[in-house]
Amino acid sequence: MNMSRLLSALAVLLLLPATARAEGGCEQWISPALAEGPITFGFQSADVATGRRACPRTEVGFGVQGGAIIETENFYGAVTGAGLLSGSYAVRPDLEVFATLEALRFQFVQNATLTGTTMHLGQLTVGGTWMALTRGSFVLSPSARLELPTSFASPRTRTLGGEVGAAMLYRPTNRFEVHGYAGVDVSTALGAGAALPRAGFLMNVGTEYALCSGFAAVLDANVHFGHRAVLDYVAPAIGLRFRAGEHFGAELGASLPLLGAERALAIGGLKLTYRM
Repeated sequence: MNMSRLLSALAVLLLLPATARAEGGCEQWISPALAEGPITFGFQSADVATGRRACPRTEVGFGVQGGAIIETENFYGAVTGAGLLSGSYAVRPDLEVFATLEALRFQFVQNATLTGTTMHLGQLTVGGTWMALTRGSFVLSPSARLELPTSFASPRTRTLGGEVGAAMLYRPTNRFEVHGYAGVDVSTALGAGAALPRAGFLMNVGTEYALCSGFAAVLDANVHFGHRAVLDYVAPAIGLRFRAGEHFGAELGASLPLLGAERALAIGGLKLTYRM
């Protein structure tokens, strides 16, 4: 009798991981309101070159982010900030459309002799993610986005760009994930000035661990190459994610470029979301 009970208990334990794998990585997350995927505060406009999460969600968000360049040897300093509106809609369980708008972008610049302040509408990006492959705890989702020429930073030129890439997720439990993203981004200027075409390549890899259903910590590593394979930055990023109730979430994040041509000392921000 004891042996039969032991065999029954062992069978249940063996079946539990198989059941979890059958659900798929996207269905396992510990809390729907807790953010997933890479940290979304980046060194470019809106959400360009920040990676994407692999799992479709329907949510709206508001965020603020900022950064600073301080070069005392060149008598130069700049502080930038932006208010971000974002949203995504899961058209199907495997398909998401999304958008991010720099509703207000602020910049203060000072050199040895001049000081300038601007405040204007920033860039708008729109895109989509398709969850193309799921194998148990593993998910692979290609994505694409357009950077539309909405910014008024320059009165005579507008920036147009795009990005294609793929997000990866491996979530063996409902508390822990490994995520990654690889993508190519391009942009050019439209108008009276020089076109200044630009291309870049981003690689992101990171982990997220939920200590409980209301709090998770994220650690990412980002590498971005620019024109002619010049290293733009190697930048670790850290994030703290929270939830309040079943629908509200918050994220604090920051990134520090350690190597490369990127001039910013650091960037950081706060994002609030409501998941529907």
